[in-house]
Amino acid sequence: MTQQNDNPIAIYGIAAKHCQTIQMCIDRLHELGANHQLKLLTGRLQRLAFRATPVEEGHDNDTTTAS
Repeated sequence: MTQQNDNPIAIYGIAAKHCQTIQMCIDRLHELGANHQLKLLTGRLQRLAFRATPVEEGHDNDTTTAS
């Protein structure tokens, strides 16, 4: 592994560049009226957003319990 893989700022920079690319793709899919592909991306992005949510210390990470 490279040093960059252990640097949160560098990893964030890579993710931010990819997010910009995804945003451009989404805009283009809207222009094309590609609703099926947009629905697929929506589901995937929702799962990614859930995974990217930080877990607060002291809180149970079990998603199966009711609030």
